[in-house]
Amino acid sequence: MAKEDLFSKLNIKDYNNQLEDILENKSFSESTKNILLNILYKMETAYDDYKKVKVQVASKKQLLEEIIKIIEENCNEIEIIKPKLNGETKLGNKKYIIEKDKNKIISYPNEKNVFYALNHLSQNKFILDSKYTIIKDPIEDLLNQGYIIEKEEIIRDFDGWTWNIVSDDIGNYIYNLVYQNIKILLGNDFLESAIEYNQTADFITEFENKLNEIYSKDKKYDISKLVYEIAILESIKNDKNKKENILNIKETLGKELEQMENKKEYLQKIASYKKVIGRDIKEIDEKINNNKLLRKSFIEENKLLEESKRIFSLSEYSELLQEKRENLLKELDEYSSIMKPMNFVKKKTEISKKYELLNAIDFDVDFNIEVNRLLMDLQKKFLKLLNEKFKNIQSKKEIAEYIYLFRYYKLIYINDEKQIKDIEELLEEIRKTEKHLITKACKLKAINILCQDIEKNYELTSKILSYNIIELEDVSLEFKKHDKNIVLTIYDDDTIEDSIIYDGNEELNVKFNKKIKLFN
Repeated sequence: MAKEDLFSKLNIKDYNNQLEDILENKSFSESTKNILLNILYKMETAYDDYKKVKVQVASKKQLLEEIIKIIEENCNEIEIIKPKLNGETKLGNKKYIIEKDKNKIISYPNEKNVFYALNHLSQNKFILDSKYTIIKDPIEDLLNQGYIIEKEEIIRDFDGWTWNIVSDDIGNYIYNLVYQNIKILLGNDFLESAIEYNQTADFITEFENKLNEIYSKDKKYDISKLVYEIAILESIKNDKNKKENILNIKETLGKELEQMENKKEYLQKIASYKKVIGRDIKEIDEKINNNKLLRKSFIEENKLLEESKRIFSLSEYSELLQEKRENLLKELDEYSSIMKPMNFVKKKTEISKKYELLNAIDFDVDFNIEVNRLLMDLQKKFLKLLNEKFKNIQSKKEIAEYIYLFRYYKLIYINDEKQIKDIEELLEEIRKTEKHLITKACKLKAINILCQDIEKNYELTSKILSYNIIELEDVSLEFKKHDKNIVLTIYDDDTIEDSIIYDGNEELNVKFNKKIKLFN
């Protein structure tokens, strides 16, 4: 253990030196440089607790190197604003401001706020293929914001001693919850590999394939469609233009799908489009190969344009025609491809899938209500899939990790007041899933059985696993008789975390007036 501590100190010293070298080439004030060095120190100090609580996290090395890279490559200026007694500063009611075009941060002199701002200056980590059209931007927003919210957590909720979730600093609760759903089900390595290979990997295909590979292929448990629907609604709920655009896309897809139902008529239309494109290409070829026709066309088209938009020269006009020709050839190839039987079926399936996705969303109700409906459906299916995952647990180490993961999940905020564990609609599924987990833990002798009555044992253990104690292995329990009741005192190491008084009719599996550990 002493050796590990020594190496940890050496590593943070190396990173401090690396950051100091970078800061020498930045025109930051001394106080700003100290804030940045303190951020590194706080990350290093909080990391072990952060990892213990979340289980699935990036390495300390990766986190430290990432923040240093942002400071070096994405941050040119940090303006520190001193708070005023009357509260009136250029920040207004904001904690920080990002000027991304200038790579500039304006912030109060606070490590947490500067850290948040730095993360929002970073480049997007998740990039989807443009072929995904309607879900590309929404899913990118969800993943990239979810990623940032998680990175902020190491300083936001951990101070090196305690775990205290600062709910009002989370930002987008929906993105955070869905991102954590994906991470818990598929693992941190899956998301990290999607970042590493974002230019070549197909995230959507990998996401759907991974879900099918690990979990039931039963469509009633499919969560991918719900993730896409939530992302779309979140991206457009505060933007009328995006909503109109999505509705127009939905209408266009519906019409095309309707046309494709009559395959013969649809293919005849495609054939007629091809003829028109063929004629346009032939006309361009004639102009390009005949200087007289080219010049005549150049003059005629320029007459139709406003003076400020006229084409500068004949050579420029020729280049524009060549570009138009290439685009027409691509369009011609696409139409030719669609006319092939297998490709027709493939295209129809793709359009149908996109239309069904949009058609499942109710765009006429309040978006907050619709998002909440979809989110609850997602959580219920998430919990069912988690149950499947628990079936494969074989060791004490695995069960301990999943106890931590499930505890973390229950404490995720779904809005600024309520956590997952407080949502009435989810209590039945939470209970079912956690009961499965606790039963498995008892069978593997990872945790002590507190009560012979299965239901009471579950209730007590579940209660204990709802506290934000960092090291659950440090939890001690002491049962005492008090009149007709029993008092359970819960200790975090030697500190009293809470006391529970309950009816003492149940047969306990532990001795009174003696501390026992929850974990074996």
